[in-house]
Amino acid sequence: GTNFGQGGEGYNGRGTLVEGAWHRIVAAYDMAANPPVVVKYVDGIKQDDWTANQGLDNPRRALLPTAILFADGDQDERREMFVNSVQIRNGRISDAEALLLGAPTPGGIPQELAQSTVTGQWDFDFADLGASIGSDLAYFDPAYDGPEGTAEDKTTFGTTTDLGIPGPGGVEAKVMRVPGTLTRQIGYIMDHRIAPNGGGTRVNQYTIVFDVFCQAVTGAASLLQASSLNNTDDGDLFWQGTNFGQGGEGYNGRGTLVEGAWHRIVAAYDMAAATPVVVKYVDGIKQDDWTANQGLDNPRRALQATAILFGDGDQDERREMWVNSIQIRAGRLTDAECALLGAPGAAGIPVSLPTSNVTGQWDFDFADLGASVGSDLLYFDPAFDGPEGTSEDKTAFGTTTDLGLPDLGGQPVKVMRIPGTLTRQLGYVMEHRIPPNGGGTRVNQYTLIMDIFAQSNSGAASLLQASSLNNTDDGDLFWQGANFGQGNEGYNGTGALTAGEWHRIVAAYNMAANPPVVVKYVDGIFQDNWTANQGLDNPRRALQPTAILFGDGDQDERREMWVNAIQIRSAPLSPAEIEAIGGPSPLGIPLVIEGVAAAPDLGVSVDSSGNVTLTFTGTLESAATLGGAFTPVAGATSPLVIPAGSLAAGQFYRSAN
Repeated sequence: GTNFGQGGEGYNGRGTLVEGAWHRIVAAYDMAANPPVVVKYVDGIKQDDWTANQGLDNPRRALLPTAILFADGDQDERREMFVNSVQIRNGRISDAEALLLGAPTPGGIPQELAQSTVTGQWDFDFADLGASIGSDLAYFDPAYDGPEGTAEDKTTFGTTTDLGIPGPGGVEAKVMRVPGTLTRQIGYIMDHRIAPNGGGTRVNQYTIVFDVFCQAVTGAASLLQASSLNNTDDGDLFWQGTNFGQGGEGYNGRGTLVEGAWHRIVAAYDMAAATPVVVKYVDGIKQDDWTANQGLDNPRRALQATAILFGDGDQDERREMWVNSIQIRAGRLTDAECALLGAPGAAGIPVSLPTSNVTGQWDFDFADLGASVGSDLLYFDPAFDGPEGTSEDKTAFGTTTDLGLPDLGGQPVKVMRIPGTLTRQLGYVMEHRIPPNGGGTRVNQYTLIMDIFAQSNSGAASLLQASSLNNTDDGDLFWQGANFGQGNEGYNGTGALTAGEWHRIVAAYNMAANPPVVVKYVDGIFQDNWTANQGLDNPRRALQPTAILFGDGDQDERREMWVNAIQIRSAPLSPAEIEAIGGPSPLGIPLVIEGVAAAPDLGVSVDSSGNVTLTFTGTLESAATLGGAFTPVAGATSPLVIPAGSLAAGQFYRSAN
């Protein structure tokens, strides 16, 4: 019919396998699981966890050395079919991977799958508690709130239009309505499928994401009950006012969680961190690193085998809500990943996220030193330059219009003004969150990017103080004239860094390279491979745990500047990546760099007979000597098997884009 499987209870599904259309059918077998299961997907839509009639070495499920496709030995169940692609994989793929396989395409079934840590997702597309990934939700009290329950105001499903609310992103979507009745009988049991982690007996590292809408939030409204499996005590994560969290110091935020609008709420838990923390984001905007009342196996933070969504056991903090998508992930997402999740849309929460090595970003959108990614900046001397400081000329914030500056890319933007006073009391402590790398005791490999404006090119102006945490010596990176750098041969460039214009400065440090180098760009234009005065753990190049932005300890090289965005990454960007991010933009510095081909890779394996198999991306090239000319291997496609008897002595291979 419209499902697939075999035997009693083997055909459970969503009925999406219809005739007259191409479909991608996925059956992921795990006869060694407890219980044994076949996970079934059609076109990226979960059909069922098929557990009936399964078992280890079950002859109808477990494979012999070969199997026969499209065969039926009793000769009564066959049909004319057309097939574009068939694939078999060693091991059961995860639900997230099965979903990401999606619907069929002319290119066939992909061999490489996007990675995802999602273990549970619920999108309510079928007007029930069924899962898109993982286990179905279950009504906490089905006799009360289930489809046949006694509650007068029950959980309902429908489109945003049907239910009289706007759609996320202005697009109609299928949603679940959560009743606001003040009772412990309402909630949804979430089997998150995450094993205990972080060194405790509970799940200490996870990320939960909600796409949710509320008409009114008077007081608190529970989002998650973690501490009580029978929902008899207070909930553990709440929407309160315009923020979310729980308890004293738990509701710090930007106040961007407002009623009458769709929001994407992200809470990334790490109870195993050196300072246990919940990182909070709303619509891609960082709210807080919530460190109060956290700890390993904390019953209000760390998860048991299940948790209850929207449950509140003391029956006083619930609100009517509408939810379009809920997701849980094993492990804490990075700040950059939380930011990349962005705001909600009708398509639900993304299962796969692009990678980013950004560990710190500051955009000054809230007229303070708060971070968009990572740790907030700090005033080096808050008693002098902080909001209540004694300085007559202090750090200021505003729009380019307010501060009398040219717009950036034709648009007013929010910026920070940096005073030019010649004093070591000015600067901003940057905790970059990059561990020592490159083989040294300091951070030897990183990239610093600034979108910056100055009215004058006169003299030198410090951009970075790395060598002195108390800012008592000379700065270590300067804007000087129309170039930037430091020291003899450090200012080589094209002279593109001009006053009176917005510029994007990129300095990609690699003190572990041979030779050590800082690659410098302005507005996507190459300036120099700066190799003079570099070296592993060099105190003027390699970072300590913090550095001071715009600090100059000998108090002679500072200038009034304005900055729209600052970013630091945990690796040196390649020239192609730097060129791709180009010049400054009203949107700030991107977290993900688009349009850059991934570096090619090459894998080698040898079997027992001496046959060599090369797997590669890009173009396979060969040469007779390592220093010789490499030429493409004619007709080579991956994987390429080179029989043992045909191996050429001293043959070298590489892959190239």
